[in-house]
Amino acid sequence: MEPSLSHWIHFDPPRRNGFALNLMALLLDFAAIGLLLVYAVSQSPGLLVVLALSGALVLSSPIPLLLYRLYSLWQSGYWVGRDGVRLRWGLRLVDLPYHNIVDVARADELEQPLVLPRWIWPGSVVGQRVDAELGLVEFLAAETKQLVVIGTKERVFAISPVRAQEFVEAYKRESERGSLRPVVARSVQPIFVLVEAWADVQTRRLLVAGGLFALGLLILVGILAPGQETVSLGFGSSGQPLPAVAGVQLFLLPALNLFFYMGNFILGLLFYREPRGAQISQLLWGSSLITSLFYLGAVLFSL
Repeated sequence: MEPSLSHWIHFDPPRRNGFALNLMALLLDFAAIGLLLVYAVSQSPGLLVVLALSGALVLSSPIPLLLYRLYSLWQSGYWVGRDGVRLRWGLRLVDLPYHNIVDVARADELEQPLVLPRWIWPGSVVGQRVDAELGLVEFLAAETKQLVVIGTKERVFAISPVRAQEFVEAYKRESERGSLRPVVARSVQPIFVLVEAWADVQTRRLLVAGGLFALGLLILVGILAPGQETVSLGFGSSGQPLPAVAGVQLFLLPALNLFFYMGNFILGLLFYREPRGAQISQLLWGSSLITSLFYLGAVLFSL
C-alpha cells in the first residue's frame, strides 16, 4: 500500500540553478535544431541537406536527457515521517523503514570527503560510486554542497535537502517516536519503467505502431521528394495553396513528426507511474499515430 505523506515532513532539494541551466541548454538545443531544419529546407537537394537533417537528429539526442533532468528536479524530494524515510529523484524511488537505517549525518561531518560521481551536471548529481570508507554510495542530489548521507545495511544514499541540519534533526526526532506501521522497504529503478510498460500488450502495440508510422512516413518522403521540383506546404487564409517551394522542404514534415513521436514517448514514460498515469501515457502514445496520419495527409496534399 502506498504510504500517505500528508503528515510527513517534506524537504526540497535546491532547484533554482539546475532549472535555469538545464532549461537554457534545452532552449539552445531546440534553437540549433530549428536553424538546421530551416537551412535544410532552404537548400537544393543534395549532400548538404542530408548533413543538415542528420545534424538535427544528432542534436535531438540530448533532449530526452535534458527533459528527464528537468522532470527529476520537479519530481524530487525527501520525506521524513514517523513510519520511515522516502527519497525520490525523478523515477527513482526509495522507501526506508527505520530498522534499515544505520545512521544519518551531514557529509561535512565525515572524516574523509565523499567521492563524487564521475559526471556531474548542474541540478543533477546522480550516480553511484564506491567509497573506501562508506562502500557503495548512491547520489540523489541537486548540488554537491550541504549533502546529507543516509547509511543503510546495503548502501549509503547521499541527498541534498535545502535545510540539511533540519533534515538530520527531523530524522532523529521521528525515528525515536516509534511506529506501528513502518513503511515497507522499496527500491524502484527508472530503467524498469519501459520494461513495465512494454509488458502491456496494448502499450506495446501503440509504441511499435507509432514508431513504424513515423519511420514509414520518412521513407515515403525520401522516395517521393527527389522527384518533386516544387511542392506547396499548406493553404493561405483565402483557401488557396501557398506559393510553391523546393521539393526538398517536404522532409520538414516527417522530421517534425519524428520529434513529436519522441516527445510523446518520453512524456509517456514520465507519466506512466503517476496516479492514473498509464491512461495518460497511452493517450500520448496513441496520439502519435493520429499525428502521423495528419502528416501523411499533409504530404499527399502537398504533391
